Amino acid sequence: MIQSLSYPLSADAPFYEGLDKPAIERLYDLSRGDVCNSFYFRSSNHCGTHVDAPWHFNATGRKICDYDISELVFERLAILDVAAGPAHLIQAADLTGAANLRHDCDLLLVRTGFGQHRADERKYVDESPGFSRNAAEYLMRELPHLRALAVDFISVASSRHADEGCEAHRVFLGCAGYSDRAVLLIEDAKLPPDLRTPSRVIVAPWYFEGPDSAPCNVIAEFSHE
Repeated sequence: MIQSLSYPLSADAPFYEGLDKPAIERLYDLSRGDVCNSFYFRSSNHCGTHVDAPWHFNATGRKICDYDISELVFERLAILDVAAGPAHLIQAADLTGAANLRHDCDLLLVRTGFGQHRADERKYVDESPGFSRNAAEYLMRELPHLRALAVDFISVASSRHADEGCEAHRVFLGCAGYSDRAVLLIEDAKLPPDLRTPSRVIVAPWYFEGPDSAPCNVIAEFSHE
């Protein structure tokens, strides 16, 4: 069984106020007598389900196109359910003692349930939960094999706690004393309540030369058991 953990990118994707939404412009149109249908599109590389690579915050870090697809396959998965309501700043204490936290995991899926508010753009964006620096440091310390983190809210950084969110990004992305490793950040992921732990996840980013990060398809595979 295969399941997508990504949202389709569209003009309705929730995004930060004052920044342009994704837009599609028709280039050729069969209904006008053109030989085919074709479009231009434009979007921020941080809108919709996307993956932050180290260069997003780390001046010496890798860009997303520097990753070979073999580095974006994950086979030791864990789902961590965290109670995080509007504007909640996730602390290390929220993560300790979790029953499903396998310490050899390479991809951790953090499910708060906040994705249920995605249709309410201002709530989803402006009141999103996010990580504190101490929560990021806790995961880096407790999960030595962690290579990627996925969250079911718009960003690891809560809009209400921007400074803490920036610090959490720096920890995960190889700044702030963790230069020997970096954890990719999959933000605005689709993690429904009935999602069970996948046997494998493949993260497939748009491979544009140049940008720090990119929209991505997150493909979860499940065993037949």
